[in-house]
Amino acid sequence: MEYIIKGREPAGFFRFFEEISAIPRGSGNEAAIAAYIENFASERSLYCVKDDANNVFIRKEASEGYENVPALLLQGHTDMVCEKNTGCSHDFESDPLELYEENGMLRARGTTLGADDGAAVAAMLWLLDDETVCHPVLECLFTSGEETSLYGAHLFDCSLISARRIINLDTEKEGEAIASCAGSADITLSIESDTEKNPFRSIEIIITGLSGGHSGTDINSCRASAIRLMGRLLARLYDEVPFNLVSLSGGNKRNAIARECRAVIIPLDAEKASDSISHEAERIRKELSQRDSGFRVYVNRGKNGLECFSYRDTSAIINMMTLLPNGPVAMSPSMEGFVRTSVSVGVARCGGGKAVLDYMARSSCDSELDALILVFKRGAKAIGASFELSDRALGWDFDPESALASDYKRIYKKLFPSSEPVVTAVHAGLECGIFVSALKDCDAISIGPTIYDIHSPDEALDIASCERFCATVRAMVEDKGTNRAE
Repeated sequence: MEYIIKGREPAGFFRFFEEISAIPRGSGNEAAIAAYIENFASERSLYCVKDDANNVFIRKEASEGYENVPALLLQGHTDMVCEKNTGCSHDFESDPLELYEENGMLRARGTTLGADDGAAVAAMLWLLDDETVCHPVLECLFTSGEETSLYGAHLFDCSLISARRIINLDTEKEGEAIASCAGSADITLSIESDTEKNPFRSIEIIITGLSGGHSGTDINSCRASAIRLMGRLLARLYDEVPFNLVSLSGGNKRNAIARECRAVIIPLDAEKASDSISHEAERIRKELSQRDSGFRVYVNRGKNGLECFSYRDTSAIINMMTLLPNGPVAMSPSMEGFVRTSVSVGVARCGGGKAVLDYMARSSCDSELDALILVFKRGAKAIGASFELSDRALGWDFDPESALASDYKRIYKKLFPSSEPVVTAVHAGLECGIFVSALKDCDAISIGPTIYDIHSPDEALDIASCERFCATVRAMVEDKGTNRAE
């Protein structure tokens, strides 16, 4: 094939990145990339296991002089998010990505690039392939399904792993090592009852114009939730003008802060209800941050004779929207200003006699997450709602004694003296959390090159950053841990 990137080192990294970019590998479609990696291992006579989930595990024995250095696991995922611009004819099931270089950035024409996490795949293949790289027992795990539910990591047989040092290669900011991530749990609360037809006219309430954001990484940035604000509006209104709830809809994804919410109600006095809503909306507007300055509330006339919830059930649904925690719950005791535990309502849906709220709870401390889940379970019982828990993922708490984090800072500073490496945490999920919990007594960090606008067709991989990233990973692989006092 004709390669785009030339004259950059390590050449093997860029060559493998371009080769895997020719293989369709959206989430759930990892069979071809798994077969490619399995064939790569076979051609080099490396120990390899490919499982039914299309995870691929490769082990390479230690180089001479590294037999007594503890084994090291490198890990990243093979799947990518498939997004394209309107009008782009690219078929993610069959077409190779069309790569091009522009102003020092590698991009894909009209589509996502898949540098998340193609950079990890390319780095591991290069290190396994390059015989000039010295290393201890080197294990490389290529997981599937990270962009959906981390199903590959959940299904992988961790007994295959001998290493207790893990470098995950799935971050997007060079010079930064992540040493903690959040576990999570999906919580669903619901209320179901009979509805009855109400002959009076309904009104529609629409909240729009909020900024939204990621319910993990943006949870501490004062971004308002349209669902919670709707709950507040309805709670205030119910005290002043009783009403029956007809329907409710807000948010699109459980892991996002809702930007919009819509409710249809049948009040006893529509005019008084409209005045009450406008008054409370103006109070809310003055409280919001600048990023939510687009906040708007609209009240529209609706239809007559709609099916609705009883007063009692309407009140219970409002309780479900307002009484349980939402937002940061606990801060980290070891990292100033960092949220350790949070919960966010992402989706509200109501109609046909059933009201449902979908929450995502997160914490890097598993016991704290369990305690938060219990709050919701007990709260649901008090409100009269059904409680459902699913997709419980384990967290990875920050370890201030991490030798790998210390090694990373030492090595990066030595390679790039004018830079100041950072060790931090992320309030979102990484596969590290699964492996740290499964393997016990292991040390882990996550690093990567600089990638811009991931999960969008504007995704761009900084080529110079890749060169520094590869130099850092190689140095960590070749490090014997004997110079930690330097």
